[in-house]
Amino acid sequence: MPGYEPHEVPLYGDRETVERKYSEAERERKPFFAVEAYEEGYAITYDLLPAGHQLAPTTTTEVGERLTREIEDIVGNEGLPTAEVSRSVSPSLGNISFFEREESARRVAAVISTLVLDEANWVEADSPTQAGTRRN
Repeated sequence: MPGYEPHEVPLYGDRETVERKYSEAERERKPFFAVEAYEEGYAITYDLLPAGHQLAPTTTTEVGERLTREIEDIVGNEGLPTAEVSRSVSPSLGNISFFEREESARRVAAVISTLVLDEANWVEADSPTQAGTRRN
C-alpha cells in the first residue's frame, strides 16, 4: 500500500533542500510530498503536478475529511501542544501548517499520504503544462 509510516515521511529542514527535492520530483515526474521545517513550526506539503496528475474529486474530499479528523484529534489531546493549523487542499497541491511538533506533522502526513500517494486515486492533471509552477 502506498504511503508512509510517520517515521518515514521525508523531513526537509531548509529551503535549499526543499527546492532540490522538488526539482528531483519534477525531473523524475513523481509527486512531491514532505514535512517542511520552518521557524514557525512544521508544514506538510504535497504536489502531484510534477507527476502530471491530480487527485480525483472524491479523494480530494476524503483528504479534507481525514485532515479534519486528525487535526481535531491532536487539538483534543491535552498532551500535544497545539496552535491554529491552517490548510489549503486542492486536487494537485496541499499545504497544512503549522504544527508545533514534528511528531504531530509526521502523524498527519502519514495519514494523508496513503490517499495522496496512491496512484489509484489520481486522474490526469487538468493542465500538465503547469507542472513545476510551485515555488517558495
